[in-house]
Amino acid sequence: MKTATLPTAVLAVWSSLVCVSNAADFQVATSIYRGNERSPVASYQTVFKGDKIYDVVMTPPRQVTIIDFSTGQITMLDPGKGQDTAVRTTMSTQDVLQHATYFKQYGDLPSNPLWDFLKDPSFQTSYDPGTRVLKLSGDPLIYEADLQKIEDQPLADAYSQFCDWSAMLNFISMGSDLPQARMSLNAEVKSRGAVPTEVRKTIRNADPSKIVSLKSRHEYRWTLNVSDDKLIQSIEADLAKAKPVKFDAYIKRASAAQK
Repeated sequence: MKTATLPTAVLAVWSSLVCVSNAADFQVATSIYRGNERSPVASYQTVFKGDKIYDVVMTPPRQVTIIDFSTGQITMLDPGKGQDTAVRTTMSTQDVLQHATYFKQYGDLPSNPLWDFLKDPSFQTSYDPGTRVLKLSGDPLIYEADLQKIEDQPLADAYSQFCDWSAMLNFISMGSDLPQARMSLNAEVKSRGAVPTEVRKTIRNADPSKIVSLKSRHEYRWTLNVSDDKLIQSIEADLAKAKPVKFDAYIKRASAAQK
């Protein structure tokens, strides 16, 4: 895969991403819903343990992302199932930043109002301290987030940092939205010493049938338990036996598994 040299301005904006807070260990359970559907389309379990974050897609096909700030590496793991061989691909955090920059500058991105906005997002921001609802309004993208204030700022920093990396990884590996809009939301949440309990994303359209509505719900547990330790142990065991492959080969296999 080609990479691009990071412009100085991009490095300045994203330099904080390679710093890790000395936050306590904790766990987050996330469910993603489409429209008014009651059943989630995807569920995640994210465990923060020391300098590592283990992000697990709980809905099939199971995928795991491990962010290791002590080594500056991000590993994507497909544990496999049945006779499938477990595979993994590893990139440096610098590689991820470079890939995200390259794809934004040179990728074959859609040309429509949403993607034109995502290339250079600009929001009007409002916050109601009574309801603790944060709103970022853009055209055509709107975010609304219900916030939970926490007393430990490093926890808010750590979760915001994880959400930034997830936005970039989803962009380069899954073709999801450009990350800057979501990173703007993450920064606003963090600046209020909070974490989101629910995030509602609306993409407006003149045609009501084409309006897109998504929401994510987040439940936090500020201490780890035995089940978290067992999950980490199983992931590390899968990592040890997984075959290393190049990024493109990993993405090709992951995409095939989702069809």
